[in-house]
Amino acid sequence: MTASSQDQFKYTTISHSEHRYCCPLSPAKARELIAALDLPPNALVLDAGCGKAALLRELVQSMPARGVGVDINARFLAEAASAWTASNPGDPRLTLVESQVEPHPLPTDGYDAIICIGSSHVFGGFEPCLSTCMQWLKPGGLLLVGEGYWKQPPADQYLAILGATRDELTSHSQNAQRALAHGYKLLTSTISSDDEWDQYEGLYYQTMMRHVTAYPADPDAAAFGERAQLWYDNYQASGRSTLGFGYYLLEKILLSR
Repeated sequence: MTASSQDQFKYTTISHSEHRYCCPLSPAKARELIAALDLPPNALVLDAGCGKAALLRELVQSMPARGVGVDINARFLAEAASAWTASNPGDPRLTLVESQVEPHPLPTDGYDAIICIGSSHVFGGFEPCLSTCMQWLKPGGLLLVGEGYWKQPPADQYLAILGATRDELTSHSQNAQRALAHGYKLLTSTISSDDEWDQYEGLYYQTMMRHVTAYPADPDAAAFGERAQLWYDNYQASGRSTLGFGYYLLEKILLSR
């Protein structure tokens, strides 16, 4: 067996090893998103598909909140735990759980807020994410969701590289409309800038290529290098002008009787 067949997370773990956030998000925009969350004292926040849980860690550090990060990548969770312990020794307000999201232990009273940035797939897609989070939130609870969208109709070749279908994503405005159709109130929205995308994709590519050069005996090196090169070439050719990433802060509202 090759290393890649033994470790389904190897490629993404290596390619994101130098990233703070596993998405096209800058520290400045992360601060803006956190500031927009007006949470009650001791709020309980879930980060679904948290990865390294950087945004959740920053949120919990910035306010009197408790965080639960759930992911299935044990190495990302270990990195998150080490970073939290180093900067917040003895602080028990962050819990990291290695699990699929849906079967993880739910709080009896629900969550005050849920973060799901680029991870709606853990629920089965954007629509199931909106539906499930509506059930898990307390009345008046907040959902901060980050989701891809088409800036323009994607070319067939680009879809093939992504392994995606044309109807898999909609536009930025349609993402917001889909959330409203689920009964949320849209509080604010923003998008990743071209600079944020360039920094994310450039670091993703460079990190993998450095690994390939440093570990030529890795049985996955050649395949990983080809994969990273193909991805970055297509980002430059089509992805930068086609694929966007939006952030939507939503509030669970109660329907009047």
